[in-house]
Amino acid sequence: MKQSELERTFTESFDQYGDAIFRFCVFKVSSVELAEDMTQEVFTRYWQYVRDEKEMTNVRSFLYTIANNLAKDWYKKKKADSLDQKLDAGMQLNDPSSSPETTAEYAEVLDAISDMEQTDKEVLLLKHVEGLPPKDIAQILGESANTISVRLNRATKRLQTKLHLWIQ
Repeated sequence: MKQSELERTFTESFDQYGDAIFRFCVFKVSSVELAEDMTQEVFTRYWQYVRDEKEMTNVRSFLYTIANNLAKDWYKKKKADSLDQKLDAGMQLNDPSSSPETTAEYAEVLDAISDMEQTDKEVLLLKHVEGLPPKDIAQILGESANTISVRLNRATKRLQTKLHLWIQ
């Protein structure tokens, strides 16, 4: 590929996935500044792959895998922060166009998720906040799609119980 084609591929991927990768990093590390650095590192590594013309079957999964691995490395050095600390760092929970009720419900769900086990948090955020299908989550976490589906089902039931929801 020509340099201009490589740059276009990279730019399109950044435009399409940059914000989502940043949000994912914020949820993982609870720091806007660190999430910005991690997002930059994700796309630096991605650029190296694009530049070297290495084959990728799913760019989104590849980017989330890099981000997840960076977060795991960070967690080895530091404990996770609470949702309140995320808010203090400037994370915004709501879309400006959403109603106060929607914002309150969203905050309640995120608060409930933040108190859950890390494995539950991980799959719930990837599925319901980032909108990833189980197949992509499985690729990111290095597990089978069936395992992720089971984890999602169990985590969702625990979240519903925690929120006193009885959805059938």
